Amino acid sequence: MKCLVPIPQEAADELKRERQTGPGYNFVSIELKDGRYFEQAVLSEGCVIAVRGYTEIPFRNHDVATVKLSSKPWNFRANFRRLKAKASAA
Repeated sequence: MKCLVPIPQEAADELKRERQTGPGYNFVSIELKDGRYFEQAVLSEGCVIAVRGYTEIPFRNHDVATVKLSSKPWNFRANFRRLKAKASAA
């Protein structure tokens, strides 16, 4: 899997001790150093792969302040299918 936005190593180490939400991924919330907050994101292999409501990750790895497990799931795979369909139609 392509690493889109890696999270800080300390956060990755802490999340490794937690149970995965699904096979190979976790739902997380992310707070940035500038105070912005993203309640629903998907983390896989230490990288943010999706943020709800965005087609691209709206921040860089050095912007991340905290990453916490989230109890708010969403069907992020449906978003990937829509993007793939749009790309193949173009």
